[in-house]
Amino acid sequence: MNTSTEAIKTLETAQRYTNEAVNIIDNLLVAHDYQDVASLVGKAAVRLLEAANWLMQSQDTDALAALESADDLLDAVYDIIDADLDDMD
Repeated sequence: MNTSTEAIKTLETAQRYTNEAVNIIDNLLVAHDYQDVASLVGKAAVRLLEAANWLMQSQDTDALAALESADDLLDAVYDIIDADLDDMD
């Protein structure tokens, strides 16, 4: 049976694994194109998972803060990609 407790547990696991992936991305042996963007997307994903977790716990204020943080990270992603596209023109 699916419960909110199980959903929270699974969200926390996803958050932990995503944090681990971001750590790997941030510490690659050889630099990768868009490594910085991948890291930011991963960090945004962590914040989105955190927001979902807070929402499952009816903590709307904390969820909103996590969503705003994710939005800021995604804005940085778009800034980098837009700048790279401008450089190609």
